[in-house]
Amino acid sequence: MTVQWVVLAFVAIMIVKLTLDLRRSKISESKFIMWAVIWLALAIIAFFPEIVFFLAGLIGIERAKDLPIYLSIILLFYLVFKIGIKIENINHEITRLVKKLALEKHKK
Repeated sequence: MTVQWVVLAFVAIMIVKLTLDLRRSKISESKFIMWAVIWLALAIIAFFPEIVFFLAGLIGIERAKDLPIYLSIILLFYLVFKIGIKIENINHEITRLVKKLALEKHKK
């Protein structure tokens, strides 16, 4: 039972941090919602682990303990993909700005 309360405390801290980041415009509303859902799901699963068994059965995964691992891997791949796109966009923006600055400097 102690682990569940530790998870709940951690989730509460993360939700507070997310809320502060949203208020300071460090994250978008969509990212806030995504992470809030993930953290709340973790808290719910900590107190009601039978949900994992039910969901694993629905999906067809024989070992219920594998479901969080599969979901974590899928989430990590998604986040790496999104970060890759963001980096590519930043690279294009930097290239565009450097070209613009070089042309402006050349005109002077």
